[in-house]
Amino acid sequence: MCLLSSNKSLKKLAAFQYIASGLLAFYSQHSIADEIASKAIERAVSAYGAEALMTMQQLSIKEQQLRYTKGQSGHAGEGAHGIALHKYNQQLNIDFVNKNKVFKRSDQNLLGNYGYHTLVTLDRRFIEGKGAYIDHCLQTFQPSERIHWNSVGLGMEHGVDTLIVKQLAKHKKQVSSEGVAYIHGQAHDVLKYQQNNELHTVFINTDSGLVSRVIRKAGEQPTRYDFLVHTKNRIGITWATEVMVSREQHPIAHVTERSLTMELPLSSAELMPAKYKRRQPVAYLDFEQPSVNQLADGVFLVGQGWSFTLFADIGKSYVSMGAWQMPGDKFTWQKRLEKLHQFTAEQKPVSHFIVTHHHDDHLMGLSEVVEHGAQLLMLPQHVNAVKASLSIPIDSSRLTLVRDALKVANDKVQVFDVPSSHADHNLVVYLPEQKILFAEDMFGSSLARGFHSPNSWPSRDVYYRTETLNKKLQSVRVDVAQYVSSHHGRVLSKNEFNQALSLTCPSDDVLKQRLFGS
Repeated sequence: MCLLSSNKSLKKLAAFQYIASGLLAFYSQHSIADEIASKAIERAVSAYGAEALMTMQQLSIKEQQLRYTKGQSGHAGEGAHGIALHKYNQQLNIDFVNKNKVFKRSDQNLLGNYGYHTLVTLDRRFIEGKGAYIDHCLQTFQPSERIHWNSVGLGMEHGVDTLIVKQLAKHKKQVSSEGVAYIHGQAHDVLKYQQNNELHTVFINTDSGLVSRVIRKAGEQPTRYDFLVHTKNRIGITWATEVMVSREQHPIAHVTERSLTMELPLSSAELMPAKYKRRQPVAYLDFEQPSVNQLADGVFLVGQGWSFTLFADIGKSYVSMGAWQMPGDKFTWQKRLEKLHQFTAEQKPVSHFIVTHHHDDHLMGLSEVVEHGAQLLMLPQHVNAVKASLSIPIDSSRLTLVRDALKVANDKVQVFDVPSSHADHNLVVYLPEQKILFAEDMFGSSLARGFHSPNSWPSRDVYYRTETLNKKLQSVRVDVAQYVSSHHGRVLSKNEFNQALSLTCPSDDVLKQRLFGS
């Protein structure tokens, strides 16, 4: 009995020793990893300015950046999409002592289907604990609780290696080593740390201490920053003058020039520019639930959120337009028709559907229209795009080709072709009896009153399209009482439409001068 007890004790002791040795090995490895990370951070701090880096009171970062995005094509023959290229000139001023930040950006379109409005500006400020958005087009300011110390720069800091090293030193205890990687044949310490629900992986050159790469993961898609062409100023502060930003192995931005200075006066920032007026509070219209809005006898606007369809009663059936849809949308075109049937307590079918232009977001709902049995009315230039968008084959007899200023449905409906920066051909639909005009991607407002500032992208180009549409309406001399958009539940009166036309911005040179000063 004693022998058995001794054996059990020995087994327990061996198990304890095994677990203890495992824990010791784990903590030893963790300690060694932290020591490796600590030394790598020390090399980086030394390379980026040492004491000057850690004690800097202010920093001004100026850069030029090329931004690549997928945009919608302007010409139907190109397909639905093309590449858009923007040039950012942006500046971030940081006051580390008083916790103030000012972020400024001019955004100029270089490639893409836009009108003559090619520049917009952005000015976000966080001064003395308060945030504000400055509109240099309308010369207004708007206080905002959404603008704070971490958000004011719209992530510009994520691509500045100097600030990344400063952040690493500040959160040194949370950083761990993840081994060694080779970039251009040179060894790099790989460090990881978590901050604000984001995982950061930093690659530091083992010899020079310079940051070559950072991978930032927020959510599912990581963003990669590659730092190139490092330079150093007279007090030893180092930074990369070029940065490539990519996601899913595709470039999204390229910082082509960057400069850093520390000489700005600490009191230079102000929350509100002199002579600028405070913008009145705005209220957004909420169309969270599916809705039916009867605009006139037999005319209904049915939709939800960002997508609306117009149905016009022509006797035994409806003419419909507006099939905008995105993947995963539940209140699709067929659901809108069913909602209309519930509202009217009638089961009238849709006999005709008018296709406005070639962009895939406005064609996505067409398969349900075809399954319903409606005849598709369109311009000849849109036939290929329509056929490509459908999930089922369609006979050419189901397609009716129209032309500019054609009347259909016993003259109850008229279509006009309004080429613009958005699409080389774009049909707008006019109901002469009710004096109602329906358009897609031409105008609109999500506000209960007033309009979004022209100094925003892509809204500023929408104002160009509104001007283009107005010129067309004046040339054909149609009288419009209600202006209906597929993207907005708000229906505009003639006076409101004219109000939108009156909103303008100064020249690009004036906008830049207001943004950056002399």
